[in-house]
Amino acid sequence: MHRFIRPSLLQQTRSVTTRAFAQQARPARRPLLYWATGLAAAGTLAAATYPSTAHMDAPKTAYAGTVEDPETHLRFPVYLQANQEWQRLIGLGVRQVSFLNLNVYVVGLYMKSEDIGQLLKHPSWKHFSKDQFLSDEALAVSLLQQPVDVSVRIVPVRNTNTQHLRDGFTRSLVSRMKDQAKDLTEEDETMILEGIREFKTKFFNAKVKKDSEFVFTKTKEGSLRMEYEGKEIGVVNNKWVAINFIMTYLNPYAPASSLALESMANGFDKLKQGNATN
Repeated sequence: MHRFIRPSLLQQTRSVTTRAFAQQARPARRPLLYWATGLAAAGTLAAATYPSTAHMDAPKTAYAGTVEDPETHLRFPVYLQANQEWQRLIGLGVRQVSFLNLNVYVVGLYMKSEDIGQLLKHPSWKHFSKDQFLSDEALAVSLLQQPVDVSVRIVPVRNTNTQHLRDGFTRSLVSRMKDQAKDLTEEDETMILEGIREFKTKFFNAKVKKDSEFVFTKTKEGSLRMEYEGKEIGVVNNKWVAINFIMTYLNPYAPASSLALESMANGFDKLKQGNATN
């Protein structure tokens, strides 16, 4: 059974996510930001066209050693192979929607063991606490600003399709952009929207069976690599998209899954404690 981590109390810092793109005061209204809402709502933006809309049935990778999600009983591997490199599980949880708490998919966060070790030596993580991680996004942002790979593994709990998943992911990205709007220049907005549009084009139209595996990785170079059942389906060369896609799950203010975020915080907590005793 793998061991997890506890980081220390982060000093108050301004969110690097917005600071990196805040270069001047933003005008009160800009057409681009309003167009972004349409971008999220329109499920018809040109997507890559692949042979058919039949179910995607790529052969599954067999993993040794798993952890069960308590809500759905789906089992996630302790170690995940992404881009031919092994990463270890930090935490996982189910995304639920509507007042009925309908289960949509289970998401797990993964990092390479050597990257975790380096992260725990980083100045911004030396005073980390779980409570801080669950109340201030600055710590998670500082993680994603590092030249390390950070992956999320997403597994639908029911049959779905790539259009539905794509549009949900896009709405989350646009929502984060709108939250940061007061600190973005018009040039920033243009760059971000181009990245979001590129992200949408990577999805082909296909039905997706439950228990299928998607892996999205914020790479150490700052791109977003997208995989389905171990095969790469696209790379988005946009640092804002890469960071903010992962931040969808690490954002304590409005996480895509509060259950996953709590589990990830516990995972970092246990890994930190284990690191401190070594």
